[in-house]
Amino acid sequence: MVFLALLPVSAQVDYVENLMTRRYLTCTDILYNVSWLIPEFYEKGNKDTLQAIIAYWEDKCKFSEEQTRCKILFSIDDNTFNESMLNDDDIFKMLRICERITQHGKKRVYWDRWDYHGIYPFDNEPDERLKNFITTLSKTLLETKELLSVEKFILRIYANDFEQASQMLDSDKLNGTRIKELYYQGQKAFEQDAYFHNDWMSGVWIPQGNLDLLGVHPLIGYRLGLKLKKLTTDISLGLKFIKSPEVYQVYKDNIIWDTNYFAGLYFGLDAGYELFRFGKNSIDIIGGIAYENINTLNEKNENCCDCCSNNNNKITHNLNSLNLNIGLGYKFYFKSQRSNQRYLGLDFKYNFVNFKNPHGTNLDGNIFTVNLIIGNVISDLFSNF
Repeated sequence: MVFLALLPVSAQVDYVENLMTRRYLTCTDILYNVSWLIPEFYEKGNKDTLQAIIAYWEDKCKFSEEQTRCKILFSIDDNTFNESMLNDDDIFKMLRICERITQHGKKRVYWDRWDYHGIYPFDNEPDERLKNFITTLSKTLLETKELLSVEKFILRIYANDFEQASQMLDSDKLNGTRIKELYYQGQKAFEQDAYFHNDWMSGVWIPQGNLDLLGVHPLIGYRLGLKLKKLTTDISLGLKFIKSPEVYQVYKDNIIWDTNYFAGLYFGLDAGYELFRFGKNSIDIIGGIAYENINTLNEKNENCCDCCSNNNNKITHNLNSLNLNIGLGYKFYFKSQRSNQRYLGLDFKYNFVNFKNPHGTNLDGNIFTVNLIIGNVISDLFSNF
């Protein structure tokens, strides 16, 4: 103690540092070191040392995503790869990453922290050098080696070529592999589970019979509901507008009015059942029950003396009917059997209505509607991956 007291502060620090002879490497330290050692010894072609480095890393730090990638890469490079080297968790992670990138448009993937299983502190992410080495080597192997389909798929994931990997999943190139089997399990889970979905609709409202007098009108709408296996159920809202081409008559307040005013509402419960699917296309039988409304008057009340103060200076009149409808729907899915499926479709429906217009123009007849549908299944298949 007397000796330390006689030393200046800087000398004391140096002296204490020299006493620190015991060493403990954390997994963060090891990861930092291997991120330099693995690229260095790969360039030298020293494969025995590479294997020893990975074995040391695995022994000291148990499992990590980077270890698996390095082992798989080197086995592909050495022509010793076997699909059994991948466990289901490894495959699910690749499928999940592929799905995430293709759905959300990310250009580059980073390992999720949960892949480290708590080994690495959250404020010490793995060195970029190792990631860049894995990506570069994967691209090189894709260009220079004769590869099995499974090897190509893995290397495309590691090389961040997610579009090509996704296309392989949708083709028959991986048939008979565990990767494709687990991918089908994800598809089956998508088909079996219930998911929210929504549609935006734009179309035409085409009256039939005496109702034809009202003319064809544009129609816009929105649907929100559930999809369970092949069945969909929706709450639907539709709006129609634009004046009628012909004048018709309605009875209101003991007066027969001549009008061509037209606006309307559709609010109801719709359902659909997928009859069959071919590729990315499907045909559904659809139908529903709804409240159908036509607003026929929106006239200023000239005889109102005090109504302007109470916002009652308009005369309105509505025709209402129960709407029972049935038809066919077609959908084209942009991402076949994927999470967040987007689709484009057409709905053709015949609507049975009964608008009573006493003392006015006979408006007996039904309605044919055609809608262009832009929809999305609001789901998250990542939970399966």
